[in-house]
Amino acid sequence: METNTGSRLEIFWLPIGDKVLVYAPLHNLTALVNQLAAEQLRRGLAGNASVQGENLSALLCALQAPGQMAPQAREGELGQPKLLGLVTTRGCNMACRYCDFAAPKQTSPVMDLETARDAIDAYLNLLVQHGQTHAELHLFGGEPFYAPRTVHFAVEYAQARAIEKGLTIHFEAITNGFFNQRMAHWAAGMFDTVFLSLDGPREIQDRYRPGPGGRSTFDIVAGNARIFTENNVELILRSCVTSETVTHLSEIATWFADEFQPATVCFETMTPSEGAQTSEISPPDPWVFARNFELAAGILQARGIGTVLSTAELSHPHVSFCTVGYDPIIVTPDGLVHACYLLEEDWRREALDLTFGRLGYDKAGSAQLILDSQAIQRIRQLNVHAYPLCADCFCRFHCAGGCHVNRRRTLLANRYDATCIQTRMVSASSLLKHMGQTELYQAWLSDEALHRATVLQKGDRLL
Repeated sequence: METNTGSRLEIFWLPIGDKVLVYAPLHNLTALVNQLAAEQLRRGLAGNASVQGENLSALLCALQAPGQMAPQAREGELGQPKLLGLVTTRGCNMACRYCDFAAPKQTSPVMDLETARDAIDAYLNLLVQHGQTHAELHLFGGEPFYAPRTVHFAVEYAQARAIEKGLTIHFEAITNGFFNQRMAHWAAGMFDTVFLSLDGPREIQDRYRPGPGGRSTFDIVAGNARIFTENNVELILRSCVTSETVTHLSEIATWFADEFQPATVCFETMTPSEGAQTSEISPPDPWVFARNFELAAGILQARGIGTVLSTAELSHPHVSFCTVGYDPIIVTPDGLVHACYLLEEDWRREALDLTFGRLGYDKAGSAQLILDSQAIQRIRQLNVHAYPLCADCFCRFHCAGGCHVNRRRTLLANRYDATCIQTRMVSASSLLKHMGQTELYQAWLSDEALHRATVLQKGDRLL
């Protein structure tokens, strides 16, 4: 059956033991039925039979009603960019043993103040021209605070210019937190959201995220995390999970909650890299990760703290895993404009070109973005609708295929990998918990045969 727009119905089913979980993300609807009822629903949706029972009839009517439109790639000119991201430097002051960022730690170029100024002016001018009222400035690296002069200037300049133009502005940074307290207090007074990488208590942090020469980073990073919490910054802690730490997620979650009371904790599995291979560090088994993620999430939920796996974010349907699909303006120290903050060499290795412009000036000498409209349209096509692997997956509008760079080969090979497995398991768990099916969820999670049958199902569409 197709909708009135010609697209397939986005209705999925998952076996949960002897039950069937029916999930319609564009209707914001989940239901638990028996297998006979699921088959009746399938026939009813196809128009081949009527259903039996008042509750099942009501469910069929709800599924046949118009839902929200499936998310689609953006079209037209770049008028509502998701954010301005400044890559202040590719350099970094830490020596993470699993680092997959190949840029030189000490010698990477730093964005000069003129480039930061021009990027901010061009971005804010674009917003005003298109009647926007809110700006987003995000800082990326390497380690963005490794270029402190650029960071100070960019944030304070953007704040002043936004006020002049009548715009509200949100400041956000992804950081390792390895800087002095003076910088931490300043950042706590300026930034709204801080994504802070902290893998766990001292022995874990210092094993995986040391400073140069193996120097301990724990006291500085943990101290700065407390400064952010004490100053009411939205603190999001990101723990990179390895095969060694995966069974300690509950302990890490408890420690995070006790020490920092963050708004959210992100548990993400590490990406394989040459550095990790040299250090004999490997990603966790996806099944082990998913089960331990759920245990940690329960601990954090009881404390009012959200837990996120980036590919299993169910809050709203989206067409692209990251901001690549939503016209971000990521400016690097050379003044080029990209759709991704990852290293250019990484995405070019996957036959991707994510550059779509550069900074320049108009005839009056004002900073502007010189954009390649064809490149913008090409980049927008990097979305879940392009990936056959995702076509019949119930996670398609939440995972959206994952990272366009790191997962490209898997997506094109059209086979489940570790990311698919843990994403599907965590997503199914979330749906059961949201329905209040605690007893069923716990039984399903503890029975390996049951949850493997759910997760390894090929093709989740009910119709």
